[in-house]
Amino acid sequence: MTLREVTRTIISLVENASGCPVVVSEDPSLKTFAVSRIARGANKIHAISFNPSEVSEPDYLICYQCGFILRLYGVAVTDRVDLAGTAEGRHVVHQLLTAADGPGKKLNLSAESIATLRDQLFDGLMIQLRFTPIGFRVDSWISREYPELAQLQREMAMRQIKDNLATLSPDIKKIAPKKVYQSNLSMSAAFAEFWARRYSDPALSLPYKAGEELLALLDKIPDDPSADRQLVDAWGDHLSLSTWYRWVPYETPQNS
Repeated sequence: MTLREVTRTIISLVENASGCPVVVSEDPSLKTFAVSRIARGANKIHAISFNPSEVSEPDYLICYQCGFILRLYGVAVTDRVDLAGTAEGRHVVHQLLTAADGPGKKLNLSAESIATLRDQLFDGLMIQLRFTPIGFRVDSWISREYPELAQLQREMAMRQIKDNLATLSPDIKKIAPKKVYQSNLSMSAAFAEFWARRYSDPALSLPYKAGEELLALLDKIPDDPSADRQLVDAWGDHLSLSTWYRWVPYETPQNS
């Protein structure tokens, strides 16, 4: 694949900061636009994959993933952490699904189906909490430092806003417990409001009503990698999800 010079530059920043190579590959099986697997422990490679059927030019997506790695390595080794869901949080979602008025009962789901749905909802919410607020920091950095990616960034933001609108559908509301649904909705609203502000286009956030409080927290907390954990915790506290996750030390790649 042929990557833009700016993408190669940002990849070099990651490699210099971490001491680990970045490998970019296509993966048509991805159910999202792009993902990354950050080097840790015995794994000394930062692997970034994108779905070629979703994007013809993956440069912005690759740079976006690199931004998270740079922020991780932008703090002291002892302060690098990963977010891990707790058994308590997963259990709460299970209880919400199996309550007398819960989706599991209403839809007459089997125990196996409930367990699968529980994991999908819980894991998805934890991923959203971990990456949405920090993603705003990454996008602000890209906008500020690499304007040549502006068009690709805007196209992807519009696609993501459109995809997020699916969280408003009756089908999703039917299967998700209210607490999970509202938390997801609030973060999707914050995403739409973030871009509505950036592009001076209030219409982008019209379908939502609950994103401004999360963005207010974003505005209050310093835009520095050392404050990323504080930012996620502030969102987690606001959404009453603080006991659903914990921070664990990031396992530095061996010999890096």
